[in-house]
Amino acid sequence: MSVAGITLTGVQIEGNLLAADMTAELLAGNLKGQAPEDFGFTKTDKLADEIAIAWGDAKAYWAAFQRQLDRLDPDDTATSVTRELWVVPLLRSLGYNPVYTAKAEVVEGQTYAISHRAELGENKLPIHIIGCRIKVDHRPPSGTPRLSAHALVQEYLNKTEHLWAIATNGFRWRLLRDSSLMTRLTYVEFDLEQILNGENFAEFGLFYRLFHRSRLPEGMDDADKCLLEYYHQEALQQGGRVRDRLRDGVEKALIQLGTGFLQHPSNENLRQKLAAGTELTDIGYYRQLLRLIYRLLFLMVAESRNLLIGEDVEKARIYREYYSIERLRELAERPHWRREGFQDLWQGLRVTFLLFDENWRGKYLGLSPLNGDLFGSYTLPALDDCAIDNHDLLVAIRELSLYQDKGQLRRVNYAALDVEELGSVYESLLDFHPEISPKNYEFKLVFGSERKTTGSYYTPPQLVGQLIKTALEPVIEEKLRSTKEKLRNAESNTSTTLSNHQELEKALLDLKIVDPACGSGHFLLAAARRVGKELAKIRTGEPEPGSEPLKLAIRDVIQNCIYGVDLNPLAVDLCKVALWIEGFSRGFPLNFLDHRIKCGNSLVGVMDLSCLKEGIPDEAFKPVTGDDKSLASRRKKENKNQRETDLQGQLSIFNHLEQQRTEYIASFRELGEIPETSPQQVREKQESR
Repeated sequence: MSVAGITLTGVQIEGNLLAADMTAELLAGNLKGQAPEDFGFTKTDKLADEIAIAWGDAKAYWAAFQRQLDRLDPDDTATSVTRELWVVPLLRSLGYNPVYTAKAEVVEGQTYAISHRAELGENKLPIHIIGCRIKVDHRPPSGTPRLSAHALVQEYLNKTEHLWAIATNGFRWRLLRDSSLMTRLTYVEFDLEQILNGENFAEFGLFYRLFHRSRLPEGMDDADKCLLEYYHQEALQQGGRVRDRLRDGVEKALIQLGTGFLQHPSNENLRQKLAAGTELTDIGYYRQLLRLIYRLLFLMVAESRNLLIGEDVEKARIYREYYSIERLRELAERPHWRREGFQDLWQGLRVTFLLFDENWRGKYLGLSPLNGDLFGSYTLPALDDCAIDNHDLLVAIRELSLYQDKGQLRRVNYAALDVEELGSVYESLLDFHPEISPKNYEFKLVFGSERKTTGSYYTPPQLVGQLIKTALEPVIEEKLRSTKEKLRNAESNTSTTLSNHQELEKALLDLKIVDPACGSGHFLLAAARRVGKELAKIRTGEPEPGSEPLKLAIRDVIQNCIYGVDLNPLAVDLCKVALWIEGFSRGFPLNFLDHRIKCGNSLVGVMDLSCLKEGIPDEAFKPVTGDDKSLASRRKKENKNQRETDLQGQLSIFNHLEQQRTEYIASFRELGEIPETSPQQVREKQESR
């Protein structure tokens, strides 16, 4: 992670607990609560001096701790040494007075052996310290305690009135917050082993500014008033501002690209296609522009999260310097550039796209395969043979890369961007439809009635969280309970071929989760994360699985469990992109989603075929908002005539329906079982649909 020109290698922010950009403000001391008196010092004291003193203390404690650690038996978990020689002394330097908790607390029938409190008192801030030879997010091999340190503290926070806590093994220090309605891993972690061994004073300064006692609540009563909670709420509000700016940026980028392609002298063929309106319509052109934007957004996210490139440093350098979107972002963010009539950047960008198409040329650079609907060579036919001026392309990328916040120009942090942010982009696009001026070929987005006619509305995160909790979690629990019961009953059956873990995995992956009006996939994303977390827990045996097994589990859930329908084709496209971003793992292609996320009307149709025994009723042709009334009237008359003259012929289509339905179900299952671990398999799946 980079802030203010400094690369922070020992800091990790998962979820939206704090905004990554906020670390720069903290380092500069520009945020609320960063004056010396906010830390309990006098106004005349210098905070930098106090941090330097704590740094000196930390290095002294660390050296003594390391010497003692070297003398321990290799099988010793080093719990006592970690606590007594390192963590507790360092906490005292940070303003704490840690008190050991000898008795475990019982909450809802479960025991929580949180090792320490920040001060004396059971309602004081929880701090859980384990030995440095036990990982924070791994349960000990002995199986005792029942949860990893991270899982124990997180579950404790979710079940009590405590809002914040610290979990550490001495090497890695984590700030945790109540996340009972969240479906993602959320924490801030500092790797003090790396920070101290690497003499990273700047990172220790950031650690001090976040972990000092004055940052966290005294206890349960003031939990919502502490500085960390203020920073968290600021991060949420900043996320809202980024959403607004990204939405504006996408709109401006669409207009810039749309006009740029149309007005370029080399694109007469494009203009003729649009003028004819047969091969390419205004809405068709708009959808291809959106796909181009989606490609750029996807690559910005993937590059920022280091999901594309393997471990080869030289190949990574070649990609970054010659092919990456990051290279274009840096060019676009420069203060001085002008229209010079060149269009080499677009041709270079086309080469970048070719690295990820179905032929996967990027494997020679160690790139992850992508292909599919988003990066297939056939998905931008109207734009592929076109030209666009470097100026227009850079202006569009600049709109996607930078935003104004409180008078300052900031960079969109795509590494920390929640996929749901795309939902707000989708929401805004529903208000528009494309319009092309035939005189000067200017591309515009004008307000229309698409949102009303398609019934498309954005579902807020709070409602999605409640839906997951009340509608999905009971289904997951029942599925696992019934499967475990079957396994217990079948324990004496020696013919069982699958292990208990495999049976539980299979049970979860057999779930079918459908959103009949999926929009940008907000609910489906949350559902995939929730089932994915349960799947990862079974696979790893950890209550709070790490990010890599969690990503793979979410990918498998998207491949096996997730279905969506929406009437708006733009929503279907965006839903696929959101699921692709969420389920993308390095080394794997994008999931094939054509048979799972469909464009159509899930509210119109026949649930009971018996209602057609007398033919299709005339009411089926009643016009609704957006329908052509004269066409509906003609179809109604035709239907009435057919029903009266040829009822048997009309119903003959159902003669072999049951057989066809059985065959369709079988072929659909076969399609679903085709693996998706390589571009070739995804291509085979696409050809088999």
